[in-house]
Amino acid sequence: MLGIMVIGLVAGSIMLGITTVEKKLFNIRLKEQAFEILRNYTNFLGSRIAVGDIPSKPTTSGLNIAIYQNEVNNIVEDIYTANMNYEEVRKVSKPNHNGEVYTLYTYIVWPNESELKDTLHFYTHQIKLTN
Repeated sequence: MLGIMVIGLVAGSIMLGITTVEKKLFNIRLKEQAFEILRNYTNFLGSRIAVGDIPSKPTTSGLNIAIYQNEVNNIVEDIYTANMNYEEVRKVSKPNHNGEVYTLYTYIVWPNESELKDTLHFYTHQIKLTN
């Protein structure tokens, strides 16, 4: 009888550990996906600045993008949707210096299981290429 109780306790502990690890790995996968999306978005905006196409003032709502989808019977359902945006691009170089330098601040926010939201921020400088 005691052996059965010990085996049940150990099995329950193992199942709890497996569930906890699966949740943590899923959160890591979400963060990796959000990182990739934000990196590509930041590179896109930086490329626009480099060629002289300075992005206009961002919309307040940002850009909603799916970071995790589930497909059942050829029907894709968005499970986690992130909001991606940037702050207004500002010129930070001085007038008498060669080249123009701009600041670029991008961020992505996505929900998690709790009431809090996960966020990634990129803050970078971009040089505008001249002839």
